[in-house]
Parts: sequence; C-alpha cells; structure tokens
Amino acid sequence: MHLEYVPTHLEEWISNEYIKRGILTPSDLTISNISRCFGVETVIRNGKSYSVNIDGTIVLFLSKESRWGLKRNFHHELCHGLLHEGRQGKDTPIPLRELQENQAENFIKYSAIPYHMLSYINFTDVTYTAELFGVPVDICEERIHSIQIRQAYIRGRLFRSVLPTMSKC
Repeated sequence: MHLEYVPTHLEEWISNEYIKRGILTPSDLTISNISRCFGVETVIRNGKSYSVNIDGTIVLFLSKESRWGLKRNFHHELCHGLLHEGRQGKDTPIPLRELQENQAENFIKYSAIPYHMLSYINFTDVTYTAELFGVPVDICEERIHSIQIRQAYIRGRLFRSVLPTMSKC
C-alpha cells in the first residue's frame, strides 16, 4: 500500500468498528459474522431489500439474489441500519432519500474492503482480490479506483504546498 494514502472519515470509522468487533481479515467479512458482531439480524427472503430498527435491533431484510448481489445488498442495508435514522418512505424528502442512497452506495466499497485490510489487495489481480474479499469484481475495481484517486489527491496537495517555496528560488 502506498504511504501517501489517507483514509476518509467513513473508512476510519468502519475499520475502527470492525477492529473493535474482531473483524480483522478478509475471511471475517461474511454476512453471518458481520451480522453477529454488530448484533444485526439478517433475513434472506423474496422481495425488496430494506432495513428496520425494531426495539433497538437492526434487522436487514435481504432479497434472495446471487451471492454477489446478496453481499452488495447486505453492505448497502447495513449502512442504512447503522448510520441512518428511521425508514425511508414516501414522506421522506427526495434530496434526503438521494443522499442516504448515495451514502449507502459509497459505504459498500469501504465496508466490503475495509481500510485496515488494504494490505491484502493485489492491485494487479482484481479477480483474485474480489474472490478473496468475496465481492463482485466491480466493487473491487471501485475500491481500488478510490484508493488511487485519493493517492493522486494527496500527491497533488503535497506538490501545491511546495510551489510557493520553489518560486522563491
């Protein structure tokens, strides 16, 4: 992993929560293990995926899909359960609903391939990395891309910070 990489606040939060709960390696990232560690109930069934909080217990209702779709839905709904209050309904303002959906989509890549496990990523073999983390290749590609973008941002910021000093020469 490149030393210039700085995680987002969300990445740090997810990793800290995983570490506290003993989720330390890619093999720990199963739906059943994460659910158990967070005290989340997971119900796999026909129908739409959604999450609810019932008397303080987060319940994720996940649509029966392929293994890849199920994992994506799990992380998406886990975000709603952990970070969003209440349930989205027709009374939820559209901008709030869109914000929460965007947050949940962003959450997927960080919770499926958390910051503290980046050393397991093989940047030259995305298929291997996707299989190791048990996620679809597109999630793995998105995660790797987000890492590369943040590295470029850090490099650009460092370069811009030395420009005033260089101009004095």
